[in-house]
Amino acid sequence: MQAPARSSSTPTKSPTGPHNISLPVVNPDSSATYLDPKATQDQHERCLDIAAHQYQVCWQVLNITGYINDWISFNQPKCDSEDMGFADCFLYIEVHGGANCTSFTGRSQCPSPDTTNFLGRINGAHSYYVAFNIWNIQNWFFTYYLAVAGANGLASDNINMIVRTLDLPLPKEISVMDILAGLAWSFGLLSPSGYAEKIPKLGEKIVGFGAQAPGEYLLRAVQNSPTLTRNLMDKGDLSDADLQIAEIGSNLARITAQLQTNIQNAIILVMSNFTIFFDFVSDGYFSTQINNINTVSQNVTLALNTYLVSQALQDDNVIITRALNTDVNQLQLNGSAYQYDTGCGHGYDEWGMCGSWWYDSTNHISYGLESLKDMLNNYTDALESLFNQGITTPELLFMNSQFCADAAGSTQGNAPGTSLSTDKGMWNTECISNMKICTWDQVNLDTEHEFTDCQKEGAWAGAGCGAAPEIVQWTVPASYIGPLLTSPGFQGVVCNKWEKGMGNPG
Repeated sequence: MQAPARSSSTPTKSPTGPHNISLPVVNPDSSATYLDPKATQDQHERCLDIAAHQYQVCWQVLNITGYINDWISFNQPKCDSEDMGFADCFLYIEVHGGANCTSFTGRSQCPSPDTTNFLGRINGAHSYYVAFNIWNIQNWFFTYYLAVAGANGLASDNINMIVRTLDLPLPKEISVMDILAGLAWSFGLLSPSGYAEKIPKLGEKIVGFGAQAPGEYLLRAVQNSPTLTRNLMDKGDLSDADLQIAEIGSNLARITAQLQTNIQNAIILVMSNFTIFFDFVSDGYFSTQINNINTVSQNVTLALNTYLVSQALQDDNVIITRALNTDVNQLQLNGSAYQYDTGCGHGYDEWGMCGSWWYDSTNHISYGLESLKDMLNNYTDALESLFNQGITTPELLFMNSQFCADAAGSTQGNAPGTSLSTDKGMWNTECISNMKICTWDQVNLDTEHEFTDCQKEGAWAGAGCGAAPEIVQWTVPASYIGPLLTSPGFQGVVCNKWEKGMGNPG
């Protein structure tokens, strides 16, 4: 068991990770006091009341970091003499053992800690929170293990549906390792609701007592633990062969089986190595209850489905488009005359869709899809079908790509597994949906400016609307929103869909 970061019987700022330095040996269960002086009295009282509450913020409020470091310093010789890893040794000393929280096979043998074992003890709340974190991490990995198995069958059933719905002419070949990466990181990128959370900054602390989504648990830990990354991505006997999307279903069972083996190996590493355990718990995210297995399984399935939809669309040369500060439904209702009917004006459906667009009401952005192979392709029916069948959600497809691009500082972020770092402290943002996002130019009324941040496509604003030859006529993508639609100064015909007699504008 590795030596702790530092001993701190007086409240100090939590370290970023353990360090080996010479420390005075203090028994944290006998006399020391561990409380964060910056916390309020109410916070102290609520966190010390373990029978009623388990809060994420309590890790900081109670200065559990100081407690656990002193505990390691005092008890490490005994743990070493018993040849025990951190978790087993802590439970052996604090609650006299009786549980296996370091590993699992078909079922978990790690019961949740009984609060009555900690009441009335010096720093009993601190000991309880460490035990609770041990149980919660084990339970989290076990839930992840079961969810991967459940996702296997659900995702397999959906793969052919994805291919049919998107009407893909040439199914993309995806490497086995990419699929493994998509599964491995999907759980770390999803919140309990299935909504893709914006990735927080490193070191960002929980504020208040509200429940926070555990979407970043895995990413927070692996960015400090290259060994854990390698364990989760171990390919075992899997080959490096590429699979067509339609073939993934029949191969998914062996991929998920390998990931389950990797998860079993990862929990042993986390529980035995205090440094890696500390990476998981140091922000307090495991100091509150996690979600149930059904929710987690749904999230993993949604993640894999969304990953496949995103990759399939990209392979077919499809991008996401967006119109900033635009409510396309209100645009149709504002009384202005437009070059063509957007198909909106009747409100948004249950998915937030209106015509070719999905509206992000929080950020006031209208999103759509555009095929760079045939810009008049309209994906409204395909998207509605995917959403109605529970394959993915607009938030996962559009917003996850947006967050990923924003984090990468570009128009496109990374897919899972594409840039995993083996350097401690490196933070690589990877997302289950990482489609390229281009922003409509809503100012310039000419044939040169399609987007503000991407190059225009070759067929942009070309002739071919089927009008008389002497009439100016420009074709625009089905999801277009810009001055060719809204400007009363344009004299001519603009079309965003194919009709008989138009020819083939591209």
